[in-house]
Amino acid sequence: MFSIGLFLEAILLGLALAMDCFTVSITCGLQKTVRLQRALLMAFLFGLFQGGMFLFGSVAGSIFKSAVITVGHWVAFSLLFIIGLKMMMEGRSFSIKTKTFDVSQIKVLLLLSIATSIDALVTGIGFIMNHNVGQNLATCLVIGIITFILSLVGWKSGEKVHFIKPPFALMIGGIILIVIGLKNIIAYYL
Repeated sequence: MFSIGLFLEAILLGLALAMDCFTVSITCGLQKTVRLQRALLMAFLFGLFQGGMFLFGSVAGSIFKSAVITVGHWVAFSLLFIIGLKMMMEGRSFSIKTKTFDVSQIKVLLLLSIATSIDALVTGIGFIMNHNVGQNLATCLVIGIITFILSLVGWKSGEKVHFIKPPFALMIGGIILIVIGLKNIIAYYL
């Protein structure tokens, strides 16, 4: 049974887990190259991976708990660091004639989706200890919907900022992704 208390818990959990996606979406919007169709795909993938990784973590929690808790933060950091570093390098060499970091490429969106959803996987592992599979399915759906909505809000917010030029946006976006990765490392060890 999915009670009001569990629904509120799922909303709060969804908001917390979606913050990385929200921040990355702002960065994507700052580039001014992502159109609505790609933003919808990005938001869909972010929501799908956040909800799906949470569900996967909760279902497989007892089997993979020690391995994911041990290396999950390093996987997320590595993916975000590589993408962030690439953005920063492209920001340094940006000109109107060169192509910006292409967040509309499906492989880039998939890497970002995986990197930002590692914490959902780990959270799902812990969540299964106190909830049943049916509750986890409902929570997974709530997390996915919240992530989808916040990703679109983040994209539009970044797109509306006009005083930031693309090279600077790429540099800032790269730094933000690296900081998000570092947050995963620091949170693990604190």
